[in-house]
Amino acid sequence: MHLKNNILSVDYKGINIKNPIVIASGPAGNGEELSQTIDLSRIGMFTSKTVTMNRTDGNPPPRIVDVYGGIINSIGLQNPGFQSFMTETLPFLENLRIPVIVSLASNYAEELETMVKALDTRNIKFLEINFSCPNVDKGREPIGTDPNKIFHTVKKLKKLTKKNILIKFAPADAILELVQAAISAGAEGVVLSNCPKGMKIDINTMKPILKREFGGFAGPAIKPITLNQVYQVRKQFKDIMIIGTGGVINHEDALEYIMAGANLVGIGFGVMLDPFIPIQIIEQLEQWFKLRNLNYSSVFCKAQSL
Repeated sequence: MHLKNNILSVDYKGINIKNPIVIASGPAGNGEELSQTIDLSRIGMFTSKTVTMNRTDGNPPPRIVDVYGGIINSIGLQNPGFQSFMTETLPFLENLRIPVIVSLASNYAEELETMVKALDTRNIKFLEINFSCPNVDKGREPIGTDPNKIFHTVKKLKKLTKKNILIKFAPADAILELVQAAISAGAEGVVLSNCPKGMKIDINTMKPILKREFGGFAGPAIKPITLNQVYQVRKQFKDIMIIGTGGVINHEDALEYIMAGANLVGIGFGVMLDPFIPIQIIEQLEQWFKLRNLNYSSVFCKAQSL
């Protein structure tokens, strides 16, 4: 139920979101374990772990390396595959008392089409098309770096579903061109940003620590990069949905994303750091707004006018 007196509430195309905090795809899995620690109904929205058509075992260990300001991960979209997700995991997500985003990935447009079509009648609000995982190199050349491929893929997907489609991108110099392709094809919005690539070298072996040499750099150190992506995209695209994510570990980080133009704020690494961080951020945001006699809408609308 939408609470009009809730200073954190967000309304998007009739979808009532109680606050702007989203559990981002990845570290929280599909929520079963996290739900034993925190009350997920207090979160604005929840994003599933990215699903692929076929079972993916992920990358060989080591998969996570500590670095200054965060971690480098090389999980590789490990998941049991789409059919298993539909039968074993989706019912749990559908029963959450908050809007759910299901994240999908493939370098094959036909696989995305199959998954999107199957999810069209299910009790979820958004589909996230992950065009940006830095830890997968199987299959064809990635769709998400080619504006032409993005446009034609998203256009096909939009014909198969009534769900809102969000495209997840990694940081890119050409981000405005990539977002333009997705929005022109009918996507409702974007998730900015997935992890930039990073690496760490073992000075004793003189070789990269990760088997694949690089992985996705996550943590507070990437926030200036991803925040800038959100800001630049919002200046160009005034009406789309933007979920800003990258390095959020406190309410000040979340406020920066909202002030940069993000409708919602995703938390990924922060959940790994401390599963209570999303709840703490929600409580801190509420206090911040109350002290200033503001609400989410007033701050977001001001950001929109910049």
